[in-house]
Amino acid sequence: MKLKIDLHTHTFEATGKWLDEDVVREIVGKAKEKGLDGIGITEHEFKSYGIQFKEIADRCCDGDILVIPGQEISVWPVEMVELFLPGDRVFRFICHPGFPPTDFSRMADKVQGIEINNALHGWQMDQERILAVAKEYDLLMLSNSDAHSLDDIGQHYNELSLDDLLARSEPYVPRRQGERRL
Repeated sequence: MKLKIDLHTHTFEATGKWLDEDVVREIVGKAKEKGLDGIGITEHEFKSYGIQFKEIADRCCDGDILVIPGQEISVWPVEMVELFLPGDRVFRFICHPGFPPTDFSRMADKVQGIEINNALHGWQMDQERILAVAKEYDLLMLSNSDAHSLDDIGQHYNELSLDDLLARSEPYVPRRQGERRL
């Protein structure tokens, strides 16, 4: 079943509040108000935030929407989102390719997807180049909000199933402290 999912949001930045049931309900409510079936919680370099968000949402929101925990990380020369999926799987995508201005194609063989639309950085993204890289590396093309405010959630979203992400995912292998990413 296809779902409307915004896979790139920064809900801590959007609310400025630490996690509790009220904050989670507020964010889930905003996502539902925008017509979303799911949301990726992807704070910068902060994996535990998305995991804790999902745990609270599972307890207090009765499965109102699909919550996918993740994080946005800097992996020179790009920024990338890691989504932590069921079965200890991970789906990675290059977020806002072209911001910062680097050769994002250098990491295309290390990810399964790439943003072709990003509400926050879209004006900095070279669509023609992104589409060429997506085609060359058979990357899943994604549209996300990169929300840094509650009203931004769902500005762009994807219509796909969790199975679409799982089919392209790979086993998650935690990195050791100090180890260079990818």
